[in-house]
Amino acid sequence: MGKMTGYCLIGCVAALLAAAPVLAQEFVDVSQAAGVADDGLGKGVAFADVNNDGFVDLYVSNKGGANKLFINKGDGSFRDATATAGAGIDAPGFTMGSVFGDYDGDGNVDLYLANGGQYEIEANRLFKGNGDGTFADVTAAAGVGLKEFTYSASFADYDNDGDLDLYCANYGVGAKNILYQNNGDGTFTDVTDAAGVGDKSWSWMGVWADVDNDGDVDLYVVNGRYPAGERNKLFVNNGNGTFAEAGEAAGVADANWGLGASFADIDNDGDQDLFVSNYIGGNNLYLNDGQGSFTTVSDQIAVGEEGWGKGPTFGDVDHDGDLDLYEGDCKLANQLYLNDGKGNFANVADDQPQLQCATVRTKGTAFADVDNDGDLDLYVINWGAENRLYKNSQNDGNWLKIAGLTFGTKVALYDGAQLVATREIKSATGFCAQEPAVAHFGVQADKAYTVKITAPGGESQTLQVKAGQFVSVK
Repeated sequence: MGKMTGYCLIGCVAALLAAAPVLAQEFVDVSQAAGVADDGLGKGVAFADVNNDGFVDLYVSNKGGANKLFINKGDGSFRDATATAGAGIDAPGFTMGSVFGDYDGDGNVDLYLANGGQYEIEANRLFKGNGDGTFADVTAAAGVGLKEFTYSASFADYDNDGDLDLYCANYGVGAKNILYQNNGDGTFTDVTDAAGVGDKSWSWMGVWADVDNDGDVDLYVVNGRYPAGERNKLFVNNGNGTFAEAGEAAGVADANWGLGASFADIDNDGDQDLFVSNYIGGNNLYLNDGQGSFTTVSDQIAVGEEGWGKGPTFGDVDHDGDLDLYEGDCKLANQLYLNDGKGNFANVADDQPQLQCATVRTKGTAFADVDNDGDLDLYVINWGAENRLYKNSQNDGNWLKIAGLTFGTKVALYDGAQLVATREIKSATGFCAQEPAVAHFGVQADKAYTVKITAPGGESQTLQVKAGQFVSVK
């Protein structure tokens, strides 16, 4: 698909295919052929369109050895562009997570690296994107060269002022997490203490979602240390630049050794539910009541309680209208759970053993439509083994994609007056992972739907869109 430009509907590629039975089609390992079978000490995966050509590109962060930037050739295969992307993009050292986001609002994707350190703590780095797949290091000028053991970073517009702020989840004794407020001029200010989000736990991930549907994003921090675990925190946004910690009151103060977490509307009722992936202790699934209070429903995931979890990611892989779950496992085997439409999940990875990466230590995972054929492909980061790209063979017209969205945007899909499904765009999910800023839905082929898009701050627009279209908005 070519470059998409314009204001509202700027590019629609119709795939007017006959409706097909909804099945979990085969995922095919195309890692080598696609050129992305990196075999470093992998930690994180981040997807974004860095050169504005309408295809998602891929950044792999390695904890030891060079990071890699892979540019999509336009057919779902990639070229290694690390050497020509700009000084420091390879960041040889100990990078943990990475995150893309347009922090300066120029329409080009920028890149922030969360660094650890092998012999001493390394500073995090911010790279300004030029829109052509190249980047320039602007860390010092922006004031975000944090020198902590940062495990992951995430962008979010927590104050609804139209620019992206930055949160760093830091790991280690006495390490405090840091929130940087975007000043709107290319610089940031540390507002951690004033905002009340300076958690001093051993943090792995900070993920954002509007859990209480009040129009501003809230922050969930995944914590854990060996062997006893450490309770996670939910910081509820007060709407005035401050947060209140409400993990226990909300029912999500998971006290296991957590590593990853993903928000998703698993039952299509219009709110963000939560899955927490625990390394020690069982994984947990929490159902949101729409106002930010959660009920533990972990038994809705068949055999999903064994632990060793790390990299969860949600996506409608079979186009049946509900979100499915893939979880990376750090010791045994990865799982693919299909949703029955009511938020009950069954593991079907035994039917597709190539997805299990058995005995391999999987880290970050993310769904992304790398070849723009309408179904979600899967990238899996592995530690000391080749990463895997699995091509989805669903290949039907039962899909709809909305692109051009900023983080915190909500997308609601309606069939007439009936709510069908919702998505919320996030910069971070799972474990050290970022999915494309695209709302993907499984729908009924050849059918028209109403799409309501609500930006952070409340501005909204409504579109009439047919299935099988890739629509970009602004």
